[in-house]
Amino acid sequence: MRNLVIVQPYVPKYRLSFFSRLIGELEHSNIRCRIAAAMPSGHQANRMDAASADWLIPIRHRLLHLGHRTVTLGGAAESWAGADGVIVGHLGSSFDTYRAIVDARWHRNFRVGLWGHIKSYVSDSNPVDAMLERWQLRQADHVFAYSSGGSAYAATAGVSPKRLTTVMNTVDTRSLAWARESLREAEVSNFMSRHGLRRGRTLGFIGGLDESKRISFLAATLDQLWTTDPDIRLVVGGSGAQSNLLDASVSRGQTIRLGYAGPADQALIGRSASALIMPGRIGLIAVDALVLKIPILTTNWRYHSAESEYLVEGVSRFTSENDVESFATLVHGFMRHKSMTTPDQSCQSWKYPTIDDMVANFSTGVLRMFDEK
Repeated sequence: MRNLVIVQPYVPKYRLSFFSRLIGELEHSNIRCRIAAAMPSGHQANRMDAASADWLIPIRHRLLHLGHRTVTLGGAAESWAGADGVIVGHLGSSFDTYRAIVDARWHRNFRVGLWGHIKSYVSDSNPVDAMLERWQLRQADHVFAYSSGGSAYAATAGVSPKRLTTVMNTVDTRSLAWARESLREAEVSNFMSRHGLRRGRTLGFIGGLDESKRISFLAATLDQLWTTDPDIRLVVGGSGAQSNLLDASVSRGQTIRLGYAGPADQALIGRSASALIMPGRIGLIAVDALVLKIPILTTNWRYHSAESEYLVEGVSRFTSENDVESFATLVHGFMRHKSMTTPDQSCQSWKYPTIDDMVANFSTGVLRMFDEK
């Protein structure tokens, strides 16, 4: 049996299903997989979503903070001692990634894979980091990209197709899909009545109320909509440090703040709203929107994550210029159109990557990593 270690900064709860299923799938191919992860730090610790499992190898990363930049000084190498391969993060500032590449060069039968966005999505790439990360891509035995955009970027860096897997990053959506499909119309009507919502006049927001979601931008948009279209209501499923920025819209009855929203509340939002509103980062919310079968209204902000590629402009995504006035105009126009039309049934055929797809893609990539040299 071959041994594989996957190194993570930490394991959030939403990754439990993926790793558990991947470990089981690889066992069928005679590969023993374990996940090495540290405890979360900084903004990750504030999420309060760290998970534990019997397949977890605890490690302690040594971090060096240089202003707004954090360098990982290693700490994971012992976790893959004696293993046949390791998959590490694609990160120019991680000493563990370089150590894994060196180990693969010194030990002929040891394999190293890189996993991540691959392309820089959520921040501007430091030129030095970008150069180092392209070098990492060329040195790895295999590259696991979140989405097709990351795979395309890896190809430009010289990674051959046989050393490249598009993972199609997602989460386990079975609970959300079941919650949506099992909702009775009476339950939706009661929810809307309780919160004073109307068909064609309701928007939803699902996610953390933090800086990456641009809550200040959202609040400014709501201020403008209050003067141009005061009948629109926003239902917010989520919590976070910037929740207070929505206080004004809540006090005037424009926004209904539910707090943390699990699958049941998310399904109610999806069945009540005409669209999700997301001026900030579109990440895994793209998958949720496709499951809920409602589009996302957003801006052409530069820092949407890889999963935004799953959406189709004019179908499951509608985009404005990146300023409050343009975004408010988009929302107003979309909602005016929706209030005068019958529901569009084409969304029933929307496709999205499932956790089964992700496990199958990743496990296939692992087999190729081990079998090709």
